[in-house]
Amino acid sequence: MAKQTDDREDLLRDGTAMPVRGRLWVDRAEVVIGFRSQGQLSLYWDQDPVFQFDESCRLRRVFIDSCRLKAENGKLVRLRQPHESINRSVERLRLVTEPIGEDDEAAILQRLSDHLQQIDATLDPMVLDGKQTLLQTVGATPPEFARRVRAWIAGWNRSMGVAGGPSA
Repeated sequence: MAKQTDDREDLLRDGTAMPVRGRLWVDRAEVVIGFRSQGQLSLYWDQDPVFQFDESCRLRRVFIDSCRLKAENGKLVRLRQPHESINRSVERLRLVTEPIGEDDEAAILQRLSDHLQQIDATLDPMVLDGKQTLLQTVGATPPEFARRVRAWIAGWNRSMGVAGGPSA
């Protein structure tokens, strides 16, 4: 992820791995939501946080507060580069995992839940009243996209799980 807005990829334009995607604004945050071909959702809240899910609405990868995490056996683990290295060029490519506490995982899931509630509330009038001025889409009409995202959020609210692994 780029650190400056000017440097970042335009996910609405360039996010071709997500054939159905949309951009909306929640308060002052730019939010991009995309669906991969098998229905896996990715959520980009500005540059940070980023949440990626599997086809069963289970969380599989997270980038939050500049930390990378992945799902491992139904829990989130932090990914980091090792501090000490004999061969720096090889070690830069390797990441080690470290567990995070239950409180940290609960806080991440709560933050995700809060963001999803905000998105749902923003999309609600678009679905009910057809107001689309704040929603840009690729691969679906704005009303179709809003309905799909809201249905996905309802599925997440039922499962709220972490995947067994980080793969899509």
